[in-house]
Amino acid sequence: MNIIRKFQPPDFPWVIEIEKQVFNEHDPFFYMQFYETCSDGFIVAQINGFIVGFVVGFLTSETTGRIFSLAVHPSYQNRTLGSALLKEIKDVFREMGVSEIILEVRLGNMKAKRFYERHGFITTDIMEKYYNDGESAYLMRLKM
Repeated sequence: MNIIRKFQPPDFPWVIEIEKQVFNEHDPFFYMQFYETCSDGFIVAQINGFIVGFVVGFLTSETTGRIFSLAVHPSYQNRTLGSALLKEIKDVFREMGVSEIILEVRLGNMKAKRFYERHGFITTDIMEKYYNDGESAYLMRLKM
């Protein structure tokens, strides 16, 4: 059974493991900071008691929400969990009065870019050398 719910501290090791498998670029401390500062936007997907995905979003202004990270464990990808997490964070942002959501996607991550495009996001810019390793990023936006 799939459950989409708010992050809780016991989920932390699962989130870190998923982050390592999918991205391996964020300091685990970031996720605890997100929990402490914007817990409404920290959501997990749970199947049979296991955390298999998460999304973290926060406000960058009164009208703009930013998705910092959305990841699903590789063994659980392509099962609509990413879409369910995205819908949930969009609902959270909508309740906050957000009119636009922004996010960044690595230039080399066409799978993620296509995922967000299927959900209505459009590429509005390229941010040169955005990531620590020098890779650039697409800046994507969704008008709510």
